[in-house]
Amino acid sequence: MSDVWRWPVSRRQFLAGAASVGLGAAAAACDRGAAPTSRSTGGKKTLRILQRTHFVPSYDAWIDDFVGDFGERHGVRTTIDHIATEDLASRMAAEIAARGGHDLIEMSDQILTYLYETKLVDMGDVVEYAQKKYGPVEPVGKQLAHVNGRWVGFPNYYTAIQPQIRTDLFQKYGFDPAQVRTWQDYMAVGAAAKKDGHAAGLAISHCNDANHNWRAIMWAFGASEVKADGGTVNVDTTAMREFLKFAQDFYSTANTPDVFAWDNASDNKWLGSGTGVFIHDAISSMRSIQGQNPDLYAKLNLRPPVAGPAAPDGVAMPQSNVYVIWKFSRNQDIAKEFLRDYIDSWLASFQASRVYNMPMYANLYDKPLFTDPAYAGKDAERQYGILQSFRGRLLHTFGHPGEPNYAANQVLGNFVLPDMVATAVRQPGSAGIQAAIDFAKAKLKFYYL
Repeated sequence: MSDVWRWPVSRRQFLAGAASVGLGAAAAACDRGAAPTSRSTGGKKTLRILQRTHFVPSYDAWIDDFVGDFGERHGVRTTIDHIATEDLASRMAAEIAARGGHDLIEMSDQILTYLYETKLVDMGDVVEYAQKKYGPVEPVGKQLAHVNGRWVGFPNYYTAIQPQIRTDLFQKYGFDPAQVRTWQDYMAVGAAAKKDGHAAGLAISHCNDANHNWRAIMWAFGASEVKADGGTVNVDTTAMREFLKFAQDFYSTANTPDVFAWDNASDNKWLGSGTGVFIHDAISSMRSIQGQNPDLYAKLNLRPPVAGPAAPDGVAMPQSNVYVIWKFSRNQDIAKEFLRDYIDSWLASFQASRVYNMPMYANLYDKPLFTDPAYAGKDAERQYGILQSFRGRLLHTFGHPGEPNYAANQVLGNFVLPDMVATAVRQPGSAGIQAAIDFAKAKLKFYYL
């Protein structure tokens, strides 16, 4: 996914513009990639679901069958449309303008609960049902779905974003993977590897990977775009200058130079080519390699969130997914019934995602997640066991340390942070750092009105 939606407008301007979108835009969004699946039972009610196309195809196959089976059990007609993540925002705006469309929508990555708070059904009863079965919502889920004292969404799952490394290359250059814990350590590995043609691969571009990766590094250095009040711009700080100095050094000594044009698949390809020494991404990167190149897969390993001066235990930004129901939906009751059935089938959905969909509920972490034979045993511990502790205070959302509000959504969707990093690394030294800070201050003041 590349060139994700851009919103250089205020919340008020966006809502005003959305009113003129209409059904034509919704149809256009459908034409750009919707893949509807439906099964009719002759029932009078229809449940329409919209969600992103999953990075693990087996999960889409599972959810399509689950939706169809749900319709047969409950005597309703069901449809599920899968579209690219980057098309979800425009599709939701079109449905708001038309006051029609899907009953249940899975927000992904850009979680627009703060923007559409007044348009969303209260989901407290569904969340309570899940919590009674599986325990409290993980903090990252509550930050995104609990807005102004109300559950406006159902926290579904998150995806761990973490280092995926070539253990053989680490060892070749004299590094014990277990001892490489900080971003300075990773830069040292990348520097040694780059001299040998095996540079690291972190995007500095308009893609979601760049947003995730550079936020994790920024937070590790104690820097942030905004203060805890969720509105005060906070880029002209010592911590931000230290982060940008690290970005300059990392790019010049450890990173491959092609990263300005990368999309979300580029780092996967970099690792899959056998060239990259490490990337920082979701486990779908390794899963794709597993089927195509088992010899390379055997040399790969996942590592925990990376530490920095302000985060000695590490920090990361996951990709999250939240289900919401429009207030204008005529099938709110059946949409909630679907979610309860989905909650009851959590283990099957997790297995279908090939351990990509990390649980949003705390008690699910009490037992090993990897009980499926495909992930059990020594290989599971080596490759995926690290995910068991990838949760809680180690994870932040966009807008941290403030709320993931609409302004923070705009900053994320307009790639302010990757552009800030790009500005710094293209002009070495203090001049590049100052240019980057000046750029970010101007951009952020526009969004945090």
